[in-house]
Amino acid sequence: MARDPQILWRRLDRPGHDACRLWQDDTRQGVEGVAVWLDPAGPAHLAYHVACDNDWTTRSARVQGRVGGRELTLSIHRDEIGNWRAAGEELPDLCGLQDIDLGFTPATNTLPIRRLRQQGKDRAELASVWLDPADWALKRLPQSYRRGDSGWHYASPGYEAELAVDADGFVTDYPEMWIKEDPNGRS
Repeated sequence: MARDPQILWRRLDRPGHDACRLWQDDTRQGVEGVAVWLDPAGPAHLAYHVACDNDWTTRSARVQGRVGGRELTLSIHRDEIGNWRAAGEELPDLCGLQDIDLGFTPATNTLPIRRLRQQGKDRAELASVWLDPADWALKRLPQSYRRGDSGWHYASPGYEAELAVDADGFVTDYPEMWIKEDPNGRS
């Protein structure tokens, strides 16, 4: 694996892209990027930064930008025992969850995939703190991951697919949603 691997995704359900990279420093690692797309509310651009422990458990996430006319700023943190806070406010319904799922990007699927690979596990039933792009609220989202031949079978309420995944843990084909952009410009 190259240091700070990067990917560029193209949205399939509407015009848009997401540029993302894995990062690592002495104490943390995670994903960060910028997603731009044409949302039903208007042009959207959101920058995100997710910090994780060395086992890929989310510790914090920041999101900032605009979706149409709405400015969006989110700062969420998870403490050592699994309590989540957003803007200093406790979120008791989300206590114990390990992952953040930013619903506007495939980047955060990388976190549980990397953790499961690191732990040598082929499947997991979990729930994530989900930033729902329908209303931009934080919610509990049940999810399952099961290793397949070329990636991971992913399921959550109302969605199920085989996700193609590369060696870095990035989803390269998220059916009907996202696909890795070809570096040679071919469709």
